[in-house]
Amino acid sequence: MLQINWKIKAILYKILSALKLEKTLFFIQKKITKRAKIDINDIKDYWKNHLKYLKSQKSINIIEFGAGKSLEQNIYLNYEFDNNLSQTVIDLSSMLDIGLFNEANKQIAKVLNINKKPYVKNINDIKNLFNIQYLAPCDIKEIENKKMVFDSCISSTTLEHLSLKQLSDTFLRLKKIIKKDGIISSLIDYSDHYSHTDRNIGALNFLKFDQNEWKKFNNVYLFQNRLRHQDYRNFFLKHNFEILEEIKGTIGKPPKNISNIFDISDNETNILWGQFLLKNA
Repeated sequence: MLQINWKIKAILYKILSALKLEKTLFFIQKKITKRAKIDINDIKDYWKNHLKYLKSQKSINIIEFGAGKSLEQNIYLNYEFDNNLSQTVIDLSSMLDIGLFNEANKQIAKVLNINKKPYVKNINDIKNLFNIQYLAPCDIKEIENKKMVFDSCISSTTLEHLSLKQLSDTFLRLKKIIKKDGIISSLIDYSDHYSHTDRNIGALNFLKFDQNEWKKFNNVYLFQNRLRHQDYRNFFLKHNFEILEEIKGTIGKPPKNISNIFDISDNETNILWGQFLLKNA
């Protein structure tokens, strides 16, 4: 994967977001930086957790928001549910790449040691062959307005890209579109996403900056709210979701001179990822 100085990347993203060159960004990620490359050698643990939670609830109708370019997670769930799981996946931007979808399908089938389904040509094929309805651009407000209701909801590496206001709005609407006692399984990446393409900074580099300083580097196309594991726990409880299970991931090394807006006395501040299973109580 191409490495790039994180400050230069922040400037480039600022320019692309200001000019609204989203398709240009996707092209760069796919052809130059290889950020969109599909490389599935095994099944991710958080996919397995999603699967376990959904099967424990006997879910047959779920929604995912922030599904991304390849829908690889959804392909995996389709195979594991033997096509008996209806999935609605939404995204604020139309990011789906049919080529990446087909590559993910091939690799996941190989890992699972099963016969892969045919390659798809369009979103209608995805609906017909994989029982996945892809809606984009679409937000959760539109889903609520359509009065759609689901057994469960999943999200992976999405919540960290929402502002606190967007999070509040999203979970208030989830209260309405997820049936009572339905579940939400969320995997959250708490690391500095700039560190994913710059080995010269630590995974918690962004904790050095106060809010005003961080605004210089934050942008629409790589927005990071920097909320910590304990912040999400408090948020979910405040919004009246019951926490059924909570997984704390790897502990990262904090940077020197961490900003005083973060609680350095709480070791949860340094967690790099976490997963929550919530019930719509």
